[in-house]
Amino acid sequence: MDKHITIGIFMVGMLLLLTTAVTAEVDTEILNTSIDYTPYREIVVDEPGVIYQIRIANTGTREKTYDIVPDSEIIKNIGTYRIDPSDKITLKPGEQQTVYFYLAVEKKVTGRVVIPVDVRTGFSETSFELVARPIGPFQEPEQESTSLLIKAFKIVLIIILVIIILIAIIFGFRKIRRKGEEFEEELKPDFEEDIETYY
Repeated sequence: MDKHITIGIFMVGMLLLLTTAVTAEVDTEILNTSIDYTPYREIVVDEPGVIYQIRIANTGTREKTYDIVPDSEIIKNIGTYRIDPSDKITLKPGEQQTVYFYLAVEKKVTGRVVIPVDVRTGFSETSFELVARPIGPFQEPEQESTSLLIKAFKIVLIIILVIIILIAIIFGFRKIRRKGEEFEEELKPDFEEDIETYY
């Protein structure tokens, strides 16, 4: 009976210790971490992608392992990514490390892209957002519709100019024909008079 009580007390004590450790982990892991990152990049034409720097510093008193997890579903819509040197880093107390998030743009980007990134350590995590915005030939939908209107306007203008030139040519030929007919009419009486004088 005493053995059962001792084992029960031991188990309750272990459970309390584990609960305390987990609570401490949840409360202090992210609090003892500093994260600095490049929040914004512009996607430029003819460049393969963009690079974000993420610097993580362990400001706590014990070693921690950090997982860097971006939202892969959003990234699939524009391309692929990689994290160098790794998406998992281990830092000793007071140590810091910079990782590089490479976003390879493989599809046409039509607007601002926001990529949520989670940094996880222990039972805690924190999130931040990386923003990519296209410039140059990567156009916003409004700009695309404007460029389509400009192209349509140019085509209509060219058609109108061609029609005006054709009308001018037709009128020019008619004028030349009329002058030719008038000239022939002026010559006809003289020819008839010459014929009459021979009789």
